[in-house]
Amino acid sequence: MRMLGLIFAQAEDTEAPLRFWDNAILDEWEIPFGSWIDEMVSWTVANLGTVLDIIKWPFSFLFQNFVISPEYHPWWELADMPWILVCAIVLVVGTLTRNLKVGAGLALVLAICGLLGNEFWEETVLTIGLVVVSVVICAIIGIPLGVLCGRVDGVWNAVRPALDAMQVVHAFVYIIPFIFFFGLGPEPATMVTMVFAIPPLIRLTNLGIRQVPEDVVEASRAYGASEWRVLLDVQLPLARAAIMTGLNQTLLLSISMIGIAAIMGASGLGLLVFRAVININTPLSASAGLALFIVAVVLDRISQTQTEEGANLFSRIYRAWAHRRDPETLLSSEDAETKKETDSEGMPSPVTAAERTWVVVALVGAVVGIVSVWLPWSLDSGLISGYGRAADLDVPGLSANGLAAQGGSYFGIAVLLMSLLALGSALTTLTRPGRVGRWFGADGSLIFAMGGLAAAAAYLWVNPYADAVAHQDGIGVWVALVGGAIATIGSIFWIRVAPYSPLRPLKVNVSVSRLVITACIVGLLVVAGLSPWAVDSRTESVITPELQAEIDRLEQEARQDISKAGQNAITISSLVAEAQRKNPVAFDGFSEEGPALGRLALWMGAAGLLFSLPAAGLFGGGERRRWVWSVAVSAFGVGVMLASTGWIVSLVRSSDPNYVSGPGSFLCLLAGFLLFISSRGVLKEFRRTKVFAGDSGLMSQAETPQETMTPQMT
Repeated sequence: MRMLGLIFAQAEDTEAPLRFWDNAILDEWEIPFGSWIDEMVSWTVANLGTVLDIIKWPFSFLFQNFVISPEYHPWWELADMPWILVCAIVLVVGTLTRNLKVGAGLALVLAICGLLGNEFWEETVLTIGLVVVSVVICAIIGIPLGVLCGRVDGVWNAVRPALDAMQVVHAFVYIIPFIFFFGLGPEPATMVTMVFAIPPLIRLTNLGIRQVPEDVVEASRAYGASEWRVLLDVQLPLARAAIMTGLNQTLLLSISMIGIAAIMGASGLGLLVFRAVININTPLSASAGLALFIVAVVLDRISQTQTEEGANLFSRIYRAWAHRRDPETLLSSEDAETKKETDSEGMPSPVTAAERTWVVVALVGAVVGIVSVWLPWSLDSGLISGYGRAADLDVPGLSANGLAAQGGSYFGIAVLLMSLLALGSALTTLTRPGRVGRWFGADGSLIFAMGGLAAAAAYLWVNPYADAVAHQDGIGVWVALVGGAIATIGSIFWIRVAPYSPLRPLKVNVSVSRLVITACIVGLLVVAGLSPWAVDSRTESVITPELQAEIDRLEQEARQDISKAGQNAITISSLVAEAQRKNPVAFDGFSEEGPALGRLALWMGAAGLLFSLPAAGLFGGGERRRWVWSVAVSAFGVGVMLASTGWIVSLVRSSDPNYVSGPGSFLCLLAGFLLFISSRGVLKEFRRTKVFAGDSGLMSQAETPQETMTPQMT
């Protein structure tokens, strides 16, 4: 032991030799791994510049020709496209890869990024370009490599350890070498993103190839197919679901690397998030986070396979968590919960005489609602615009219609939109019942009619601003209210006689969870009402008498001593800015000084809670009864959404920069959306009843002497 201690001793000039069990002795046996890597990086940069340029070229080519170019700007460059064109491209791509509903929804959602401001829109398109370039190059490399791994065991055994390392080692570890090799900018950031994002694509492509039934492969070979034909005509088509899932996972992982890409000098929303973290800027962080979430949702929905058609985000997250230990089960051809039996021979029930009467009533109400928006809604002052713009508080002779910023503004636009949708529901039912769209029927008409009624009622509910003493409501809003009431009454009686039935039997037990969720939504509406609905930080609003006295003193001092004019002006600006930040004037949703829309939203939420009792089966009843009450609950949810959205968008349209809607209106919007989707599970099961030839009992009701029909549940 003595000899062993002497062997591991340090230099002779130390007072006591270190033993081999002392931690400090590790410094004497330090492995210079970092120095080795540094030398290799330096040698590579000095001697393999051409190779590095070749590796970098595909990334630079894609960025400079399709995303952003510092030298020239072709019309197809993503960064210079008008926002409407980018949304149109998303609409087309979403329609081609999924369907029109998904494409239109994604285009509208993406437009929200533009409404956050031009800076956010520019970084949004750069983020989309960065992610698309990453996914394209990952697909070019990952799919062929995954196919090779699936067909050759030796290649898979060699590649698998590398994939493990790429997923385990944090990106911060290999950021520095990439910066040394390729510098800063989007190209090296994309390379780092690719290293992290490509393993799922290779793994799932390999798994898809290996999961192709061996008997199918052998049968194709027995019929004389070459290996190339076996791959293209058999293995790749059958492995398509796995490959698309791999692309989807690669895309999501690429989005998760946006923040690291910003550190490496890439632009995009990650740069805004990084800037917000550095400056502790909450508004910038929230807006950039929302835009990044929207981009992730848009790209994720486009890249989903058709088997996910009926699955929402929450159900997909639940399935991913449930199968975290066996993810290969997610590659099944179809989810059993989304299967619906269809019958190509049946036809939707024709419109009966009783149903036609109430359809016409709803149609008349919708037409009245459309006409109302062209009539005067606001006289002598702007009702909504008067809150955020002092010039609209007293405008003698003003007569603004439902679409004008000084008139109905978004409330009038909501009435017009809901009336047009209700009109479409009535016309399509009269001409092609059950064949146009899921929501263009009795249930959709009731939701649209009550939405238009709620929008008109919300406008009438808003209290005029305290200084708008001359304001009067025009005839247009009252006509809109009457039209909404007529359409609602017609839709209520229409839905009572409409031949609708569920696709499959509903559960007969009481849905306690639904009642609890609705009660929580009402609680959220209470919180929304107690929160600010308007935040006024305009200079004339935040200056208190005490602050005004201090400003007058500083101005008087500056007039007496001209040398203090500059310093006092800076002090005054600082005092006003601090008052705007700390002491803005705020109105909650229940206050009479504000719009008081929180009270209306709470009343509609309470009505939704009341209607949810029979909708949840608390009082018994059949499936149709639950369906009718569920439609009413969703309609109240739409009303809450339109009331809050009307306030938010109307202020955005017409108010001064320092007058904004408060968080209470956003919470109300969220509560309305939750109330609307709380009935989704019941509404999606009901369709217009299908009928078959052969039953004469339906002839007199349908008034179709040419052909008799038999009702059949789909």
